[in-house]
Amino acid sequence: MAKKKATSERVHRELTENERLKLTTARRETERAKDEILAEGRFRKNARARVRQQVTKTIADLRSRRESLGLSLADVETKSGLKRSALSRLENNAENANPTLLTLQRYAEAVGATISTSVTQG
Repeated sequence: MAKKKATSERVHRELTENERLKLTTARRETERAKDEILAEGRFRKNARARVRQQVTKTIADLRSRRESLGLSLADVETKSGLKRSALSRLENNAENANPTLLTLQRYAEAVGATISTSVTQG
């Protein structure tokens, strides 16, 4: 049996009246909800940016505290159980880092600090 040759050509067919009605209705509903959908996207993007700024600041504060105590990354590794390479990546790529709260807490404890979080209504 011969294999069919794959093509990238689209198959076009006319929509049935029912399909055309469903498509038109979906387009109208989407158009009506468009502003709300875009506003929700902007809200989420801004919320993520605020969290990212806070994470970056927290990492910078932990690094500053480590350095002020005269601790090396090896010292923090021993105290926290976090690998020195992971700590280095965290400190040197803070803008793109995505640490867990547990990681930040372990780092904080190693430098004699605590991490506090709060939930507020947005």
